[in-house]
Amino acid sequence: MKTSKEAVMLKWVKLNRYYELSGDTQDAFYSKKRKGIWREGNQFRTAADGVTWVNLEAVNSWAEKSKHIA
Repeated sequence: MKTSKEAVMLKWVKLNRYYELSGDTQDAFYSKKRKGIWREGNQFRTAADGVTWVNLEAVNSWAEKSKHIA
């Protein structure tokens, strides 16, 4: 049995939780989505009930590989 001190790593979190964890804004998320920078089924997915989930592993991978364009 797990104690309350054990951390559980989640692959997918609801969008509002992603905002809390990352400090990203709603505008930033929807901009990445609109521009095709983040793709449905990879960095995020919308479930049948309409809830948007963010894949933390895919977002971390994207951030590690992305390059700043000035």
